[in-house]
Amino acid sequence: MTIKLQLDGLHCSNCVKSVEKALNEVAGVTQAIVTLENQTAIAQGNVAAEDLIAAIEDIGFKAKLA
Repeated sequence: MTIKLQLDGLHCSNCVKSVEKALNEVAGVTQAIVTLENQTAIAQGNVAAEDLIAAIEDIGFKAKLA
């Protein structure tokens, strides 16, 4: 399953790395790619969108389904 999220609050490559790390730590995620330019994240795996959003919000960013 592929889930695309719209992010808010990313300012630099460190933000991207932080979000990717948080997403990859969610159980069931096999790959996560975050793009700074369009503020999106694409996660693949057997995971619920709510879990991904919670992981992003836990580190201080905002996310919603794209």
